[in-house]
Amino acid sequence: MAIVVSVILGSVRPGRQGIRAAKYVQKQLEALDAKVHLIDPVALDIPLFGQRFDYIPEADRSPALVDLHAKFTESDAFVVVTPEYNHTYSPVISSLLNYFYHNEFYYKVAGIASYTMGPYGGVRAAIQLRPYLGELGLVTIPKILPFPVIQALLNEDGSVQAGAAGADGLAAVSRTFFPELLWYAQAQKTARAAGTP
Repeated sequence: MAIVVSVILGSVRPGRQGIRAAKYVQKQLEALDAKVHLIDPVALDIPLFGQRFDYIPEADRSPALVDLHAKFTESDAFVVVTPEYNHTYSPVISSLLNYFYHNEFYYKVAGIASYTMGPYGGVRAAIQLRPYLGELGLVTIPKILPFPVIQALLNEDGSVQAGAAGADGLAAVSRTFFPELLWYAQAQKTARAAGTP
């Protein structure tokens, strides 16, 4: 059975560049036979976090939130795609993920992809995001997937722009990031099936 990965886009800004990174991640994972849920907070239109999904009465849960819960529960792994805002990750991410906790995230793996329009690819945001994901119960893989100067690296559909200066670096990181994520996801899926603490 295929590994299921939720790719979570962490931006709702007009003209956001992150959709390019999210689509790149989606294509790379699908090429490795993973099933991918692309989680776009703009399409979901879920309110700012107020209380955990488990505490919301069933009648008050929006269809989008119920669907998101099902996708997260099904997922073996997550890739969080974050911009860098003020040297940290987007608040869109914590607002969305805070709805869920143990049943959706524990004993699963996450990878971090970060992006900026500048030269550092959002790595400061990625470093800030790692301990937060750990507190949700996710194990993050060692590799980070940065997208520096994303507007000159990826097209709108997630493909790499012809002649992009960072194309070789992105390809090199991708060759280890995606197999590492799926290796951890398979190992933890096998372990979950045998029983959790």
